[in-house]
Amino acid sequence: MSDFIPVLELDLLMAESSQLVTVKGCGILLCQSGGEVFAVDPICTHQRESLAGGRIRRGHVSCPLHGARFNLRTGEPVGQLTRVPLKTYEVQVESGVIAIKVE
Repeated sequence: MSDFIPVLELDLLMAESSQLVTVKGCGILLCQSGGEVFAVDPICTHQRESLAGGRIRRGHVSCPLHGARFNLRTGEPVGQLTRVPLKTYEVQVESGVIAIKVE
């Protein structure tokens, strides 16, 4: 994990859930869906609402305010509410610890 910063034990991130973490002063939303871990910016690009607490399902996160959905792998929005993708971050899981690559 040389370029990756350890942020959370995998056991603390339940399936189909998310957790907000801070890395180098930046908020990042960790999400687990379909047995994979993803990391995205935590702010919806539709109306700048926090995605923390949004539903995680089938590889997507939904904004709790208006339901804008984003693909967790690519950050791409789904639907008409926004065309602006979320920033995504590389994730590694090693020895039960989630690590994120932040530039």
